[in-house]
Amino acid sequence: MACLSGDYTKGVAILSELFVDTKDPTYLFNQGRCFEQNRRYEDAVARFEEYLRIAEGKLDAADRAAAEKHIADCKDRLPDQPSKAQASAPQPIVPPPSTPTPVAPPEPTSTPEPSRSIVAQSESQLAPSNSGSGLRVAGIVTASVGVAAVVAGVLLNLKANSMINDMENNVGVYSTAKNSDRNIYEAMAWTGYGVGAACLVTGAVLYGFGLRAGRSSSIGVALLPAVGPGQAGALLTGAF
Repeated sequence: MACLSGDYTKGVAILSELFVDTKDPTYLFNQGRCFEQNRRYEDAVARFEEYLRIAEGKLDAADRAAAEKHIADCKDRLPDQPSKAQASAPQPIVPPPSTPTPVAPPEPTSTPEPSRSIVAQSESQLAPSNSGSGLRVAGIVTASVGVAAVVAGVLLNLKANSMINDMENNVGVYSTAKNSDRNIYEAMAWTGYGVGAACLVTGAVLYGFGLRAGRSSSIGVALLPAVGPGQAGALLTGAF
């Protein structure tokens, strides 16, 4: 009676309580009818679809067809949905604009440069290093790394010697694991010596080049890329 009198809020609330108490999906169908009678078509569609989902497998063909017909009728009455007559009416054909679309001219294609094994640069393109400050800074930094590597090698060597003394002077201290660790420390120490020596020599050479560059304005040093089929690298070139 509440739905028929226009009080769909009260009617839907009563039907909701009945559905919660009985779990009978028929009350969901009746909620959809209540919304439909009060022109709440979107809410009615939601209730009818919920009814079909919950009652899946329990409905006969007639009940399913009735619910689907109510859904179709409600969707047709939605304000933002076109009617069946509007949907079936042929749409007018809009002729294309008569103004031709301008066609952009083709972009000029660039001719690829032939590959060269080494990028040649003239002496005028060599990066000048008249002051030689960059080479001197690089030499100092490289030498500093070498000193750090040598110091690390000394510390690692002391650690290895300490482990040898410990294993020789104390009975029961020797083990394969400790001996393996000692070998690793010793190998790392020699690696530190080698890296440190190489960095010291390289730093000295760079610093010497920097001094010579500072005394001569004609000295130029440049790093040229070397590219070719199956090869890639760089060349250090210049006049000293």
